[in-house]
Amino acid sequence: AIELVVENPSPPEGGPELLIHWKGDHKDDYSIQFRHMEFRGALSAVLQQQHLSESADRVQFINAMEYVGSVDLPQLKLTAFNEAMQYISFSPDHSIPPLDAVLEAAKRCSLIHSIYQIVARAENYEDLAPIAIDNGGFEDLMEGGDNVKSTWCFRARVYGELPEEEEEREEGKDIRYGGRARSMTAESEALNALKPLLIKFKARVNLKEPDCKIYIFDGLKGGKPVLARRLMTGPQISIMNPNTRICVTNTPLCPIAAFSLCNVAQVQNGQTILDPFAGSCATLIAATMIAPDCQTVGIEIAHDGIVNRDDIRQDFSTRNLKEPVALIEGDSTNTETVRDSARNAIGENQQQPQPFDAIITDPPYGIRESKSSKTIPPLSELFIAMGKDKENGKPLLKVGGKLVAFVPVSEEETLEETMPSEELCKEAGLELKAVKEQPLNDKLSRWLVSYTCVD
Repeated sequence: AIELVVENPSPPEGGPELLIHWKGDHKDDYSIQFRHMEFRGALSAVLQQQHLSESADRVQFINAMEYVGSVDLPQLKLTAFNEAMQYISFSPDHSIPPLDAVLEAAKRCSLIHSIYQIVARAENYEDLAPIAIDNGGFEDLMEGGDNVKSTWCFRARVYGELPEEEEEREEGKDIRYGGRARSMTAESEALNALKPLLIKFKARVNLKEPDCKIYIFDGLKGGKPVLARRLMTGPQISIMNPNTRICVTNTPLCPIAAFSLCNVAQVQNGQTILDPFAGSCATLIAATMIAPDCQTVGIEIAHDGIVNRDDIRQDFSTRNLKEPVALIEGDSTNTETVRDSARNAIGENQQQPQPFDAIITDPPYGIRESKSSKTIPPLSELFIAMGKDKENGKPLLKVGGKLVAFVPVSEEETLEETMPSEELCKEAGLELKAVKEQPLNDKLSRWLVSYTCVD
């Protein structure tokens, strides 16, 4: 496939320029809570690597969908419908990140399906073509354009009420957006209406694997048809699904969770990453997929008979990923020499042990590990160990570094009971920056927590 050269045509009057289509996760969108958090973290990482001063905190998300169907939906499904597609906007009082930075961030987000650039919106299909011709939204596909040797295809998506013949075809299907379909009727009408634009294209049509996908979205919030082009798609996280991995454990972390942790931690190339409760190293696989030149270290208390480290290395090598610098057997919370081994692993080129740029982990859950409810949570134990290391002049995390983890909370517990206390945070030199809940079932939630090392 040809790598398209993406230009930045004038945004359509009266609306945001970029449209984001979020992935569903087939469990009533239970990861919906992490979408914005993951994207902002990814954008912050890209802006830092490009030495840009723009802030990812200024990103705003505006719903592009509004359910108007006749069937009452549960609140969770209603929210999932209305937030399935959102416009990306930025505060007008601050400088806007460059388009290439936004797309680079989106390419590393597990919860992004696609990003589209809005080229035109109008009252009807016929008015879309002249607007697109005037603003140059597809000049790259025309004579003299940068992408005349690429390929393209066109699709129409209709949201809301379907034509009767198409409604019959969709009857009985569990459609994510209620009335959403690739409408052949709308597609035929739109192709005729867009003919003044499409006949100017010098790029070739390819219906199976086009370089550029062009869409009409009809029935979005506001009612006007929108002409858009797809700029990118999210990462292929399925290549690290648990059932594709050589190292098999009882409670593997899913790709979406692993990517979310890494993006909130703002993982970047050249950084050093530690998972002190590594298990089968899902977090480190995700980190290396996101930032291929990062250095990773995993600590896991289980021996090779339970978590085979050779199998883990094969999970990296068979995906052409950079293998961990070290996979250490031991207890990261009780044994100082284990943490020394981790620091030494990334300090070989610096002649002395080094703290890490980020700590990313999914600690063992007390429920699944059959531990007493009185046991100190593993994350609190880690904070205690980090406090001791800091006092001894051997910090585990650099100042400014991120610690991102999951904290499980059962229905009998509160978040405050399961998170490290303010005193432990102070001793470890960590400051809490963000928390976000993800309900797993009726009795258990896990919270994504993010800390920054300030001392």
